[in-house]
Amino acid sequence: MNIPEGFLKGEIREGFYIETMMKKVWAAQLEVLNVVDNLCKKHNIQYFADWGTLLGAVRHKGFVPWDDDMDITMKRKDYIRFCQIAKEELKGEYEIVNLHSDDGWNHMLSRIINGRSVNYDPEHLKKFHGCPYVIGLDIFPLDYVAPTKEEDELQCEMIRIAGITAGNLNSMENATQEEKRNMTKEILDMCNVPIRDDIPYDRQLFKISERLCMMYTEEEATHIALMPDHAGARPDDVYPKEYYDSAVYVPFEYTEIPIPVGAEKILIQKYGEDYMTPIMGGGSHQYPFYRKQLQVVLEELKLT
Repeated sequence: MNIPEGFLKGEIREGFYIETMMKKVWAAQLEVLNVVDNLCKKHNIQYFADWGTLLGAVRHKGFVPWDDDMDITMKRKDYIRFCQIAKEELKGEYEIVNLHSDDGWNHMLSRIINGRSVNYDPEHLKKFHGCPYVIGLDIFPLDYVAPTKEEDELQCEMIRIAGITAGNLNSMENATQEEKRNMTKEILDMCNVPIRDDIPYDRQLFKISERLCMMYTEEEATHIALMPDHAGARPDDVYPKEYYDSAVYVPFEYTEIPIPVGAEKILIQKYGEDYMTPIMGGGSHQYPFYRKQLQVVLEELKLT
């Protein structure tokens, strides 16, 4: 992608200084977005800007100044198709990472990355506008919510049990392998799924949790949600499904990104009536994310 002259320079937005490296990170993330966008257009897959990316698109026509990542969502059917297509068609340094690609992955989402390690190769730096760090774009699947309160509560409880147990298995230092197997089997039995001893038990539980998220169809439901959030820390994060009926492309930095037709109502629900008023806030990780990658590089240099 061609970027505007001066874009990579540090600048102040909304009273917040964005350093030059962050601008390079933004430019690299937009390269990843461009790859995803082209793949989606080629295969008629709908995606939507979401979370801070949606807020930035509407409020800033680009990144929220103190944000350092990009988030998009897809309805589950599109998400499944995209994951398969991305696995087959992504080329070069690009790849998709999720529960089905990496044994160490324990997130209910996928990520498109532009490599596995910090890369100072001149061609890589040229392609990603001077950014050597691993850049990822998170893709969250949207699922349909159960049609009744009782079914919803049961589904959410099962998702929580499977997900929490999966996350805890490897940290149970005093538990025997047989005890871990029995814990896994108990949950899989409730879901009428046979246990396998040739697959790590936490993998089986993460995958059953993923399957539990997609229990209901569009025809059965009136609402849609990111089910791990709905079942976890954000129980009220549920939206009428028509908010995601379609999308419209809006300006985002020097490119465009699709936002859901119900963007305004989604943002009000997520961030409040005054979502258009910038309030500097923290994200789900330490800003900027690439400081951890830089630290790894510095530690490796000390050992050489």
